[in-house]
Amino acid sequence: MYHKIGVLAKRFGITPQALRFYEQHGLLVPDRPEEGGARRYHTRNFKWLYSIRRYHDLGFRMEETLSLFACETPKALSAMVGAKEAETLSEIRALERRLSALGRQREDLARIARLLHRCEVADMPRLWLLIDQDGQRVDPSPALQEEVRAWMRFLPWVYAASVLDRSALLRPESVGARKSGFLVEADTAEEIGLSPGVRAVCLEGGRAIHTVTTLDRPNATTGNLLGHVLDYAQERGLTIRADAVGRCLAKTGELQCQEDLCPRSVYYEYWLPIEGV
Repeated sequence: MYHKIGVLAKRFGITPQALRFYEQHGLLVPDRPEEGGARRYHTRNFKWLYSIRRYHDLGFRMEETLSLFACETPKALSAMVGAKEAETLSEIRALERRLSALGRQREDLARIARLLHRCEVADMPRLWLLIDQDGQRVDPSPALQEEVRAWMRFLPWVYAASVLDRSALLRPESVGARKSGFLVEADTAEEIGLSPGVRAVCLEGGRAIHTVTTLDRPNATTGNLLGHVLDYAQERGLTIRADAVGRCLAKTGELQCQEDLCPRSVYYEYWLPIEGV
């Protein structure tokens, strides 16, 4: 009995392109070529297709399937299966990391909804901070840029960071007093195997005013960003003792970047360390 390529593809869940690949390598043999180039395949090809589909469901790619068919001993097959098992475990770990990162992003977005332009007193986690930009000036030193590249390999666990000088916090009209770089929680860095490097600074945790704010224009003043925090501290008699440290949780309206290089809104989570609480 003979079958068209589409019938075989549907029966075994293999694309026609894959069937043609195996035909080119001699695993499938077409019979009765018809006028116009149409092919038909005899039922005897089914034994190959059962094996192809089985290996496909085990995760082997088309090229790997050819190597499997070339194996002449169970030992050779076992080596290939063992290698695929190790590869699959690595993929599972990568997917677990991605799933965990997606959960972290969902938590970040929930924190925006809960704390946007609101404040609470909370424990700031211990952080690693790597600064590479002061205002609009980027530090071009090769050693620092090499560390930045090393940190970038650990996205999305590494966040864009923003630091506001404590003295600037006391001058709400000040502009451009921010330093920028990258930030990662110390516990997270240990979990993912990120070595902070020699240029990074460790910020010890402690009580802090915790908030989320928006940066919706490039020349925003300190008052625009954290005026509500200053009001909160004054109302409760809290003293800010150190620089405000923040990380970018999300951006919206990024298509606007095509015109002015500035998204519509950038959402920053900030901690402002305080005394005596």
